[in-house]
Amino acid sequence: MLTALFAAALIAAAPVQDTARGVIRGTVQSDPSGLPVALAVVEAGSGPRTMVGMADSAGRYAVRVGAGWQVVRVRHLEHAPQEMQVLVPSGGEVVLDVALELRPIALAPVRVHALGDPRADSIAVPSTDVSYLIGHRSLGEGSGLDGALGQEYEPDTEPAGDDGDALYVRGSAGMLQLVLLDGAPVYAPFHTGGLLEAFEPGVLGSARLYLGGAPARYDGGLSYVMDLSTRGGNGDRHAGAGAVDMMSARGRAEGPLGDGARYLVSARTVHGASMTQLEREPFPYRFGDALARLDLPTQYGALSITGFMNREGVRIDTAGPGDGHARWGNLATSIRWRGRLRGADAELTLAGGRFDANLPQPDSARLLELEWQQERLRLGLDLASDLRGGVRLRYGASLDRTWFRHIATVPEEYRLLLYSRGAGSAAGGYVDASWQPARRVLLRGGLRGDHFSVGQVAKVAPRASATWLLSDGAALTLAAGRYHQYVRVPRPSLQAGAPPRNSADAIRVPTQIAVASATHLSMSLDQELVAGVRLGLEGFYKRFHGLPLKDASIAHNSGVDVWVRRTAGEVTGWLGYSLSWGWNSNEGMGTSAEFVGRQTVSAGVRGPVWRRTLLGLRVAYGDGLAYTPVTVGNSEALDGGSLPVYQSGNSVRLDSDAPLRGPSADFLRVDAEVSRTWTPMVAGRRTQLTPYLKVLNALESRDALFYRYFAEGDNGARLQPVSTLPVVPVVGVAWHF
Repeated sequence: MLTALFAAALIAAAPVQDTARGVIRGTVQSDPSGLPVALAVVEAGSGPRTMVGMADSAGRYAVRVGAGWQVVRVRHLEHAPQEMQVLVPSGGEVVLDVALELRPIALAPVRVHALGDPRADSIAVPSTDVSYLIGHRSLGEGSGLDGALGQEYEPDTEPAGDDGDALYVRGSAGMLQLVLLDGAPVYAPFHTGGLLEAFEPGVLGSARLYLGGAPARYDGGLSYVMDLSTRGGNGDRHAGAGAVDMMSARGRAEGPLGDGARYLVSARTVHGASMTQLEREPFPYRFGDALARLDLPTQYGALSITGFMNREGVRIDTAGPGDGHARWGNLATSIRWRGRLRGADAELTLAGGRFDANLPQPDSARLLELEWQQERLRLGLDLASDLRGGVRLRYGASLDRTWFRHIATVPEEYRLLLYSRGAGSAAGGYVDASWQPARRVLLRGGLRGDHFSVGQVAKVAPRASATWLLSDGAALTLAAGRYHQYVRVPRPSLQAGAPPRNSADAIRVPTQIAVASATHLSMSLDQELVAGVRLGLEGFYKRFHGLPLKDASIAHNSGVDVWVRRTAGEVTGWLGYSLSWGWNSNEGMGTSAEFVGRQTVSAGVRGPVWRRTLLGLRVAYGDGLAYTPVTVGNSEALDGGSLPVYQSGNSVRLDSDAPLRGPSADFLRVDAEVSRTWTPMVAGRRTQLTPYLKVLNALESRDALFYRYFAEGDNGARLQPVSTLPVVPVVGVAWHF
């Protein structure tokens, strides 16, 4: 019933006309291949009021027109023209994706060399796609094996305490997914609290998710691959946007720098001022992120530099020394050059990413701090060229190195207790080809080979996919592939004598790492129900080898993902449901008794209710979500002659990235927002001003993170919800100029 109600809300749209202006944006694709149609001409309106736009290299376009019914004409030299009528909302936008039938014109051979317009990627991906793809998937991220691995992920040890002794952090370095931002690995890109968008939609140019059958260019991603790309800044004029409210603040600026250069910067933070006032105590949660991109044209191509960082934390101790905050976050940087190299489209990437987590040990007379770090540095060259017969060939090579570190210190005494370090390199190459043998069939196949320095092993990873266009509005895809990446092998309990008196006596042990593998098989259906409304269905099966399992050699993961999205018209939104389950087994034997499942559902609707007043509603629910525990407890074991490495009892665990079972309680987020936009003239420039009111459900049920720890003497730590209020009101204002 709930699914039917949300689907009906997405399809329904009320026509509204106004004399203000709006925007028509979208993509132009070639039918039946689905490839983008660059330089397609898009005209909207009639007579002297006709507005003209042109699609960029990715097929994206944007045209500003008057509000009301508009006639849109799309044409391209090698395709049949198409004309349609759309309703443009006042002060809003319509997302219109167009498929042009391929009608090639036979011409004499002409050799063309062009670098393209470096400003062609300045259009943001539709916010509906970002909200579903990133927001929904960040709720259910992980391998789906977290409970199946369970406490067996630590060989020869017992868990420290129970579920009440752990801080659960979603998306840390121990997970098996590969998330790239402009080619740089980001281990925990999604903030846990759910008080902001999972990622700022206005800065993303594209977002792709592969549950299986990812192209051969991707190295790693045993669970899934998510490839996020930022957009370039506005190369024509300076622009800015931002918002501030009682819970958070964000801002964005972009514009030209001269000689074709352009910039884009964005920053966000959660300050919790409303909770501080309502609860009369400091807000224990911290979050902030920042992103910057610089684009520089060169003689032979275009250079882009991207930097990203985020920092998150929660106070877990209210009585111990220090500030009592557990902190974790990412640093990621990439430098990319795009141009032509020996007749092929080329992309050269130098990227690096780092994840670190710091955990102060509570309930101790002195402050003990545990730190976990993972770093990755990657150099890659990707090439693409067109061959005869309509074959698109992609090939390239990469070289990367990964570091793992564990550190235990007493900061006040400048004393190092333990240092554990491990590293591994991987060098590989790939070739991938796509071919359209028939009008409604598209094939892609590739092979990747990597050599891993740890164990001196070589791994081969075949990838393949086949897409069949069932009709003009439906496509069925079958994909399969194999993946390899480094994983850390937890060490058994390490007992020691008295704690080291100085850093020179600190215990130094190597971090054990290994190469794990996964095989994916997925099938997906993408269908357009009506204009602007799409339905997706994807099922997958994954088989994992080489994970550090106890009493099992193989892990399995299977599931299904269903979604419906509306991206055109006044009412936009999505409804998505994911169900996955995991289990362990041995070669030639039955499955183990450990069998766990996870489900997530999210939905969002946004549309006008009166004139320029918009109403938005978002709901997200999850059960059995993937979290990574960072155990906290009593550190008196230091004085008892034991080193806090992977020790049982009430001692601390340094194994802060193993994907273990999360909280058993359900997870629920309900957000409602009402806003209205005014467009005053400020300094001779049209500006959008949008006051808004948000209502959030109780923070005690939004996320497992929204619990903090209070020391209780010999009883260790206990959990207490952040907020006792059933709902939290948030008043703010957003602007755009």
